[in-house]
Amino acid sequence: MGYASVFSQIIKHIPRGTFDSIVRKHLGDKGVRTLDCWTWFGALLFGQLTGHDSIRAIERLFAHGQGKLVSLGLGDVRKSTLADANRTRPIAILEDLFKVLLANVERVAPKQHRLRFKGPLFALDTTTIKLCLSLSPWAHLHHNKGGCKIHTAIDLANDLPQFAVITQGNRSDIAIAKKITYFKKGATVIFDKGYVDYTWFNQFNQDGIFFVTRFKDNSQFKVVESRQTNRTQGFLCDQIIYLKSHRGRRYQGKLRRIRYREPDTGRRLTFLTNRFDLTTSTICDIYKARWDVEVFFKTLKQNLRIKKFLGTSENAVKAQIWVALIAYLLVMLLRLLSRSSISMPDAMAVVGSLLLLNASIAVLLGQLPRTTRHPPPSQLRLPFTI
Repeated sequence: MGYASVFSQIIKHIPRGTFDSIVRKHLGDKGVRTLDCWTWFGALLFGQLTGHDSIRAIERLFAHGQGKLVSLGLGDVRKSTLADANRTRPIAILEDLFKVLLANVERVAPKQHRLRFKGPLFALDTTTIKLCLSLSPWAHLHHNKGGCKIHTAIDLANDLPQFAVITQGNRSDIAIAKKITYFKKGATVIFDKGYVDYTWFNQFNQDGIFFVTRFKDNSQFKVVESRQTNRTQGFLCDQIIYLKSHRGRRYQGKLRRIRYREPDTGRRLTFLTNRFDLTTSTICDIYKARWDVEVFFKTLKQNLRIKKFLGTSENAVKAQIWVALIAYLLVMLLRLLSRSSISMPDAMAVVGSLLLLNASIAVLLGQLPRTTRHPPPSQLRLPFTI
């Protein structure tokens, strides 16, 4: 049985009709003569999956693989036209494409997370991508350094980023978070101490949104109730409190303060939440699950091309990041459809190294055959005579 190329099997999960409608919506191909938005996106996606982070390398790959790419509707790629497209094409095309693809992936993704309670659970965080300030003067970070940030939240049921906001490196994390309207009533959001803002917490509480975060040690509070805890398991206290500081009084209502000692390191952590219905161990497990968003960022940085960029303009950098997020969703979709249990980094490595191979993705992402290792036979004892 013959198979199309791996790249062909991947890109088919982006309906061409849907992509063209997005391009028309944003006038992406208006005045374009040589490199349409489909080829522009295909070139960026090809570079992401193969690990090539230079325009010349992508040009050369398209030239050698043109026979397999023409059938996908992809045209010629030239260094100058791809650079111009990265600088001028509307980023909104890639943002809308990300949303459409995310909805498709979520239809086949798991719906229930591993923790012992019901309801959506999201881990909110930000990662910084360093840039050269002299080449990208728009990307101010701090201390004469350049960079941009990716703000996102991971659904802990399926490790999928629910949105992405790409900003300059000097933008405040909490300022961006307060503008996010994704979280709905009944959801639980996890974040670290960098997001502590009691006005924002109060808005969460009024909207019926739960949160779990770290409690700042210098915060002033009044204990109104102390619940019984099992100190032998590291749960030092479980308290109902009111905040007393000037900023703390911006939060109207009670909060729950839990102090926990890690058994391995002895490190003491203090959590703050507006969930009063869960056990102390569940609250601790919820915050521990925040590590999943760190794993997502690590996977994104180590396996996709968001360290070296094809252009220095804000448009070019954001385009490459959006295509990296789309590539992540595509590989995740392949894993889900093939019911593969291999890790995301392994799946990305397989896909990237065999992109023009004519083979079944389901087979490539399948489990490696198990080999039975037998102990070596006993050493033969030869007769020895003098």
